[in-house]
Amino acid sequence: MRQRNLSTDLYLSGQLVISEVLMANKGGFPIEDLSLYKCNEMYLYSFAGQLVISEVLMASKGQVVSSEVLMARKGQVVSSEVLMASESGCPIEVHRIEIEKCDEMYDKGCNGNKYIPFHRAAYDRKTGQSPNSPREQTNQMTAWIDGSFIYSTSEAWVNAMRSFKNGSFLTDHSKTMPVKNTMRVPLFNSPAPHLLRMMTPERLYLLGDPRTNQNPALLSFGLLFFRWHNVVASRVQATYPNWPDEEVFQRARRYVVATLQNIIAYEYLPAFLGEGLPKYDGYKPDVHPGVSHVFQSAAFRFGHTLIPPGIYRRDGQCHFRETAMGYRALRLCSTWWDSNDVLTENTLEELLMGMSSQIAEREDTVLCSDVRDKLFGPMEFSRRDLGALNIMRGRDNGLPDYNTVRSYFRLPKVQEWTEINPPLFASKPDLLRVLAAAYSNRLDNIDVYIGGMLESRDGPGELFTAIIKEQFARIRDADRFWFENTESGIFTKEEIEEIRNIHLYDIIVNCTDIQPKEVQKNVFFWRKGDPCPQPLQLNNSLLEPCKYLRGFDYFEGSELVYIYACVFLGFVPIVCAGAGYGVVKLQNRRRRRLKMQQEELKNNTGAKTVDKMAVREWMHANHRRFVKLKFGPEAAIHTVDRKGEKLRTISFKNCDAITLEESQFDNLGSRRKFVSKLEAFLNSHKKHLVSVQSPRETILANAETRERRQKRLEHFFREAYALTFGLRPGEKRRRSEDGIDGEVMTVMRTSLSKSEFASALGMKSDAVFVMKMFNIVDKDGDGRISFQEFLDTVVLFSRGKTEDKLRIVFDMCDNDRNGVIDKGELSEMLRSLVEIARTTSLSDDHVTELIDGMFENAGLQRKDYLTYNDFKVMMKEYKGDFVAIGLDCKGAKQNFLDTSTNVAR
Repeated sequence: MRQRNLSTDLYLSGQLVISEVLMANKGGFPIEDLSLYKCNEMYLYSFAGQLVISEVLMASKGQVVSSEVLMARKGQVVSSEVLMASESGCPIEVHRIEIEKCDEMYDKGCNGNKYIPFHRAAYDRKTGQSPNSPREQTNQMTAWIDGSFIYSTSEAWVNAMRSFKNGSFLTDHSKTMPVKNTMRVPLFNSPAPHLLRMMTPERLYLLGDPRTNQNPALLSFGLLFFRWHNVVASRVQATYPNWPDEEVFQRARRYVVATLQNIIAYEYLPAFLGEGLPKYDGYKPDVHPGVSHVFQSAAFRFGHTLIPPGIYRRDGQCHFRETAMGYRALRLCSTWWDSNDVLTENTLEELLMGMSSQIAEREDTVLCSDVRDKLFGPMEFSRRDLGALNIMRGRDNGLPDYNTVRSYFRLPKVQEWTEINPPLFASKPDLLRVLAAAYSNRLDNIDVYIGGMLESRDGPGELFTAIIKEQFARIRDADRFWFENTESGIFTKEEIEEIRNIHLYDIIVNCTDIQPKEVQKNVFFWRKGDPCPQPLQLNNSLLEPCKYLRGFDYFEGSELVYIYACVFLGFVPIVCAGAGYGVVKLQNRRRRRLKMQQEELKNNTGAKTVDKMAVREWMHANHRRFVKLKFGPEAAIHTVDRKGEKLRTISFKNCDAITLEESQFDNLGSRRKFVSKLEAFLNSHKKHLVSVQSPRETILANAETRERRQKRLEHFFREAYALTFGLRPGEKRRRSEDGIDGEVMTVMRTSLSKSEFASALGMKSDAVFVMKMFNIVDKDGDGRISFQEFLDTVVLFSRGKTEDKLRIVFDMCDNDRNGVIDKGELSEMLRSLVEIARTTSLSDDHVTELIDGMFENAGLQRKDYLTYNDFKVMMKEYKGDFVAIGLDCKGAKQNFLDTSTNVAR
């Protein structure tokens, strides 16, 4: 089977070129020479009166001619076969068709300020970005007559339609109708205007074209060719019983497409135009088959004038059925997008025989009211005007004016209004006045669709005839797979002749229960003597009234939901913030729990039970903080913050009795709980608890807060340095209220914790150097540095001998106190010094290399450890620098030591 480009762009026929942009990002139009036409930049949407022109020119009073409804409806099949170029783009672009105040159809209440929404067509997104690249509409069909209406343009789509048995389509239990769209193939499912609601797409018949379910007549043709394929497939299977399903299906498909080509080119077009196509001369590869803008947006829309407002139904005995309400025929405006229900209550045969007897509307400028002002529309505007939409579609596609198109097709330009159609303007002088006013009395402003419709008398005028013939001639001649092309090898000459003899009448008779004499052979016309003449020419008075225009309020019924939605959206940030806060809290809790578990494992307390209690810690009289009190496991109480960080530690290691000053708790229960826990903890460590009742003010006055502790430490360091170095010239010793003795006694009783010592050195308490130095200074090993221990250290570093300083350094390196330093201990010390310097960390190889170098320089390369004497030998070359060994203590104002000399460093 042939392969086609499924998204062929609308092609500007023959040598057509795209002219300058009519407005910003609008489509081009065909002219032979750009100098022939310079379009006003406001042409496209500047002209108002689309609805006025439609009402004056196309308003229907009812008319008759001998062509019949099957030809009018077949025209929609032909259009669907080669075209799908009016569908909305995404996102939808809407223009307004203004409605005159007090319009008979659209503004009966004379409210004014109303308009018909017009959706612009989809276009190639690569175009329409600049004047040199005007918007180019796209055709979603293939433009070929290749059975796209029957088989779709998608392989997946047609596979959904197939039964994969004997090359046939999938049918329901009746074996004659297609299945419903339970597979949710993307068929068009516009809202039915008489119901004003969207219905389930599963109710639609699964056929090849997404638009097939639009109206009963179009659906009838879709079902007819659906059956025609199955009939042809059964015949192919009977002729070639050994063929597989795929081969039977493709053979039947080629044959069905060929019969469709023959009916459109050699039966429908001669009946529609009154003249046939030029003789077929074979395949022409240099001809472009694409659909032109003027064909799609103007010329082939002429068939709208043939559509009647209703559809007759009859049986083989010429009994015309009435509707359930007693009307003579089905009303078109009441069946838009509800055709499946019509086929449920009626048979395909009744509809086809009714249309074969029904006379179409006159081929002129007039459209029946069911398509002119009662066409289906979107939910917000359920009825639209097809005439006004046709005018706007031409402007949306950027078509040139009427005279420019005539000149391109080598027709003389019209110089006077009356030259377009003298009999029409003679009979309707008001029409000439309205049109001249709408187009500013300029012939070069006439829309090509309006000009072409004005030419119509008993069929398409000379312009539309030329456009349609030229388009179908190109489609035929450019098709390498056209059924008459013997060079393609698809059909033999005998088969081609057989296909030429197949008409629409033959398909109807072979695919339905209609007998040969129940319809005329030339189904596109009804003439005197043909079976079953229609009772009356249908008009609005003989049919059920159409539902009034209604607009769908998308907000109606959603007021309460809208309020809830707003409230919900208002709470969304709060909920998200709360959820985020909760997640952070949960993560922190998990992190704290993990940290505590690691600490317990580190301290080997995993097997011991550690009691905890949440309390408030007084920082000073006006500030408190919430902390967690942790009892043990050693003889100490710890305060821990909410992140699990240890804030303070109160050790009871060297105490036998602990005095508890009780002040005020939130309630007696909290007080009893705390005292019992503390007493149990102290008892477990064989400590004695002494409780004393004290007022809160007294406790706060005697409590040592951070500020008081900081002042005491400043005094501690100042006294230590004053005793070591003496006072500076002019400096006086500060006196407290208690005098010198009381001040000295306070200092003597003050001791430093490891964290305070680290803070004085400007380091972290967990630094290796701090821990080593603290252990050296803390001679009694009670975990705190007394004033005398600190004073001895300051004196040693400031006035001590070099050998004494070396001994301190040696002891700092000797972790296990065995009197020697091994390479591992020396390596640890070096790393701590690098850490203090905050330089790049040393790798293990670098440290080993450095230590080996130091041992080699001292002549100790054969030893793995150092005695104190070895250490002194190693440090001989640095003896001069040991004068500068000291402690740089940080304190109040960062200056407790004179750092201007090496002695104080």
